[in-house]
Amino acid sequence: MDIEQEVQRFRMDMLRKMPFYGDIVIRLPFSANPGCRTACTNGRSIEYNPDFLRSLSAGERNYVLMHEVFHVLLHHCRRSRDKDPRLWNTAADLMVNSMLDQLQRNLLQRGIAFQRPKGSLTGYVGATDTVENLYESLRLSNREEVLKKGLVNYTGLDRWKRVIVQGKLPEDLKYPGTAAGKTGDEKTEGEESNINGLIREALEKARGEIGSFYLPQEFLKATETRRLDWRSLLRSFLTEEQSEESSYITPERKYIHMDLILPGYSRDETRIEEIWAFVDSSGSISQNELEQFLTQLSRIAREFKCVFHIAYWDTEVTDVYRKVNDEEQIWKSLPRHSGGTDINCVYRWLRQEKLRPAVMLILTDGYFGRLNDCFIPSLKSNTILVLSSDILEDDDMRRIGKIAKLK
Repeated sequence: MDIEQEVQRFRMDMLRKMPFYGDIVIRLPFSANPGCRTACTNGRSIEYNPDFLRSLSAGERNYVLMHEVFHVLLHHCRRSRDKDPRLWNTAADLMVNSMLDQLQRNLLQRGIAFQRPKGSLTGYVGATDTVENLYESLRLSNREEVLKKGLVNYTGLDRWKRVIVQGKLPEDLKYPGTAAGKTGDEKTEGEESNINGLIREALEKARGEIGSFYLPQEFLKATETRRLDWRSLLRSFLTEEQSEESSYITPERKYIHMDLILPGYSRDETRIEEIWAFVDSSGSISQNELEQFLTQLSRIAREFKCVFHIAYWDTEVTDVYRKVNDEEQIWKSLPRHSGGTDINCVYRWLRQEKLRPAVMLILTDGYFGRLNDCFIPSLKSNTILVLSSDILEDDDMRRIGKIAKLK
């Protein structure tokens, strides 16, 4: 069996019978590599072991190839950051296989053989789950002695009941650059943009067919949003305020339908001189990330001669530092408490203190619980939600304010 020919046949079948996915598959590089145990990806291209693919049926072979394609489209290599690569790979496989199981019906209906190979990981994945929270679940439920044996415990399904099962650790994500699995930010962001471009172009070509096949929402989110750099966004707040004496207390309403944060003219001619920064101290933010954030606050304070109030929160707002306006004071404004995570405590505290910040920064990794009645919707136009992780945006995040990245 000529495996390269079989792989090419699969790619052409996808292009003819499932144009959206086919347009992507035909443009991604595939290559044979006998040194690869099964199949793998580095986030840009896909490699496969010819002998391994020969051992599979046509449906299993197609499933394996699409499995790697989904890893690429979901940026699983880049999103791994400093996480345990064994558990991250497991979480990514659970997510991808759950998606492929939903896609299977569409492929079979269009005459494309598709079957999950025996022994592949299949577990419970909720409708709102992300790879990041699957990873956290795996991290909490797996001891090192189990992982050293090449095994992993996870939540599977047995006749639609959740059970703890054990499987082999997957090895199909390659992390180029360093042993920790990182590449330079500029390079990886460029790669992400290229992949998102493939998805965007495929969606445009298949516009009339959207809705007739399974399409993960993550693909749409990846192409619709591009997180801003929070420093640039905050600077635009302050620059606009200085140059036009405008205030975010009354935002310019004609831009609201565009989801833009632009100032309106102040009714009381007050100026933005004080900014509230709320920092998640539950353990979600690393020391390095906190240092980055505080360094930028000190630079902005010096540049715009503004005053910061810095408050730390977990399930309550704990350490509050008011009127911090120079570098020395900012670096002394550190958290002394750490607990769980509940973003509602920020809004509850603001209500108690009867505060309405003109500009508010919230630094978190994005895992902060669901918003409840404490939330203050009117603060959305004043708030920048600064995310330290690559978690996918959800409705609660969009309700909070403009979403930006830490770095």
